Amino acid sequence: MSKMELLITDESKKCEIAEYVFERLYTRFLKIFDFESDQKAEYEKFGDKSNRKVFEEEYKNGFIQLAACSLLIETFAAYLSGEDETPRGKSQNRFKKVFQYAEAKENDLQTFKDNNHFYERIRCGLLHQGETKGKYTITRKGFKLLYNEKIDAYLFHKSLKELLKSYKKDLCTKKWDDELWDACRQKIRHTINNSK
Repeated sequence: MSKMELLITDESKKCEIAEYVFERLYTRFLKIFDFESDQKAEYEKFGDKSNRKVFEEEYKNGFIQLAACSLLIETFAAYLSGEDETPRGKSQNRFKKVFQYAEAKENDLQTFKDNNHFYERIRCGLLHQGETKGKYTITRKGFKLLYNEKIDAYLFHKSLKELLKSYKKDLCTKKWDDELWDACRQKIRHTINNSK
């Protein structure tokens, strides 16, 4: 963190800081879901036996994937707003802030911008009860982000990763005194202070 404390005072290091923020968020919340392994074993589902990838079958789970994405969204919102932590009762607004940023970047997560159901029925359901609420189900089929009450965890994760890449690009290209940078530096300062 001492290196970062120096970096955030140097405008010429914008892309280095942007890369740090991207890596911090990506590796803590999303990277595990991008892991690939060719190791296979025989699995039986609904009477059908087939060889499938072990990591995919045993460790990748749409529930934990969306729970991790939900944690990341709140963290990412803090970078967009410059807050140390989400003010009590404002979490839903922070999700909207991320989904509005997705809309500005023409990212598929914009689908949830005017949909309070994600926060209430997915995020809160997963993080507080370990299940979705209100008929929502989670899949990992990779065909549509949101279909009726089905959310595709794979596509949600993929879209969130792309949104982080857009944020990194914005940080590299925006002016040092842009409000996006002001908020980012403020969040980093909070992180540095919290580590002391």
